[in-house]
Amino acid sequence: MSLILKEAIGPDGPSPTLVLGPTAPEDLSTDWTGRVGWITFVDGTSMAHPSTDVEIISPDNLLEINLFIEKASQGEGAQVILGDFLDNIMMSIGSPESFYSFFCQLASRVRLRKRTAILVIKEDIHEKPMVEMVKRFADIVLEFRDQDNEGALTVEMRTLNFADNIYTRWLPFPQSLRPLCTNYT
Repeated sequence: MSLILKEAIGPDGPSPTLVLGPTAPEDLSTDWTGRVGWITFVDGTSMAHPSTDVEIISPDNLLEINLFIEKASQGEGAQVILGDFLDNIMMSIGSPESFYSFFCQLASRVRLRKRTAILVIKEDIHEKPMVEMVKRFADIVLEFRDQDNEGALTVEMRTLNFADNIYTRWLPFPQSLRPLCTNYT
């Protein structure tokens, strides 16, 4: 998430609405002034966060999540919604139908308001039908995978551009862009 904030949006870009899940607000060192929603497991209700700029919402409270995103994305101009909150929602929702209904509303809201949504999910922790549902609504999907190349771990990526019908092959992910260190000494 930090890399997306730094590289894709940049310090001069519009302040995104952060809708976080596994990533805690404290994990991002940002100077942005946009709203922050943290969709995380709590006691079933929203609760206070030490920072007044962060609203904590339970991932099974889809109505409250929708209301937060709706309020946060009001206004004019280019607005970005950035988040990894779908992981927590997908893990807590009991049925694919409920998730489909929620995600359809979210995707429609983003398109109707001419917003940009950058949503991150960890594909290997979810059932394939749920992942395919997210991909179905995406204009562009960036996929990453780890490959064992004769004992050396490499990361590859490919782009699936559904909007323009362009698909790339798996390519090595540049070492300089990797957010995590793989050397442990």
